[in-house]
Amino acid sequence: MPPESIIPKPALPRAKLWWLGLTLLLLLAGWLYFRGYNVSLPYFDHVDEPHHLLAAQHLIDDGSVRAVGHEAYPPGMSRLNYLLLKHVKPPEAHHGTMLPALRLITVSTWMLTVLVVALLGYMAAQPLTGLMAAAIWIVNPWVVERAHWALPDGYVTLFTLLSLWLALVGCIHKRRSFSTASIYILMLAIVFKTTALFVAPLCLFLPLAGLWRGSWDKSGAWRQIFWNCLRFAVFLFWLLLIHPTLEAHQIYNFPVTDRRITLPSLAAMSGYLIPVLLTFQPLHGWLGIALAGALSFRYRNQFNLLAIATLSLAALFWLLAFGILPVEGDQMRQFFAFGAMLSILYAVSLTGLTLLLDEALTCLPPPRENQLYRCGCAASCPPAWLRHCWRSVFCPPIASRTR
Repeated sequence: MPPESIIPKPALPRAKLWWLGLTLLLLLAGWLYFRGYNVSLPYFDHVDEPHHLLAAQHLIDDGSVRAVGHEAYPPGMSRLNYLLLKHVKPPEAHHGTMLPALRLITVSTWMLTVLVVALLGYMAAQPLTGLMAAAIWIVNPWVVERAHWALPDGYVTLFTLLSLWLALVGCIHKRRSFSTASIYILMLAIVFKTTALFVAPLCLFLPLAGLWRGSWDKSGAWRQIFWNCLRFAVFLFWLLLIHPTLEAHQIYNFPVTDRRITLPSLAAMSGYLIPVLLTFQPLHGWLGIALAGALSFRYRNQFNLLAIATLSLAALFWLLAFGILPVEGDQMRQFFAFGAMLSILYAVSLTGLTLLLDEALTCLPPPRENQLYRCGCAASCPPAWLRHCWRSVFCPPIASRTR
C-alpha cells in the first residue's frame, strides 16, 4: 500500500485565501470572456451558430433536423437551442434573437471550466498549482477568442474535465456516488461531441486504482466498475444503434476525412499537438517546462501521481482520437479539452520548479539568501516568490503532505 493512500487530501481546498484567489481569477475570466459575447450581433459571426439554431427551429416545426443535415450530429447543442427557442423565445420573434442568450450560457460554461481546471490542479499537486493552472488557461488568447461563440466546444470541455474530477474524487475518497456521477457527466460530454468517448476507459476503470491506493476493497471496486460499464453500455446502445451517429460521415463538410480507422502516425499527431502548444508559448519554452516536469520527480511524494497520470492519459487518448480518425483543415476547436489538460500539467511542472527553487534557497546561508532576495529573486522567479510568501497559507503541514 503506497504512503499517499494513508491521508487523502480533501476534495475541496479549505484555505479561504485560495477561494479568494480563485474568485479574482474568475472575475478576470469574466472580464475577458463576457465583453466579447455581443461581437457581430445582430449578425452571426461563426457559421455553426445559425446551423444549430436552424436545427432547433426545424425540430420545433417538423420534429426532425434532417432538413438541415443534422440528424447524425451529436444532439447536445441543437437540444440546448431547442430549449430556449421552445420555452423562452416569444412566439412572434425570430429564432436568431436567442443568440445573445445562447452566447451568455456558453460563456458561463467557460467560466465553470476555469473552476474545474483549478480543482484538478489542486488535486494534482498543491493549492497554488490549481490557481496557476486556472490563470494559464484564462489568459490563453486561443480560449479568449473562441469563448463567446455559441458552440459545443465549451460544453464538451467542461463536462470532460468534470467527469475526470468526479472519477478521481470517487477513487481517492471511495465515493461511489462521485464515480457514478462521473459516468453520467461523461455522457453529457459525448452528447455534445463524440470525441469524449476516448476518455471513457479512464472514468470506467479508475476504481481499480483505488485497489492500489488501498481506498477501495476488491469486491467494491469490481462492483462499481460493473455498474459503470452497464450504464455506459446502455448509453452506447442509444448512441450507436438508435441515434444515427455512425452516419455522420454523410454530413456535408464533416471534418473526418476517412471512414476507416487508421493507425495514428507521429507526423499527424505532431500536426495537431504543435498548434495547441503554440497557443501557450513557443516550443522552446515547452522544453523548459518538460525539463521542470522531469526534475519534479524528485518531489513525487508531494504530488498526487494518480491525478497526474489520469490527466496525462486523458490528454494522450484525446490526441490519439484524432490520429485514429484524422480531421481535415484547421480543426483547432476540437482540442480545447486537450488544451485544458495541458494547462494543468503545465502548472504541475511549474510547481516542481518552485519546490526546486525553494529547496535551493533554503540551503543557502541566511546572509546570502537575504542578499539574493534583495537583488531581485522575487522579480526573476515569481513562482518561487509566491510560494515563499504564501507557504503558510497554501501549503499543507509537512505531516499531511502525503495523500
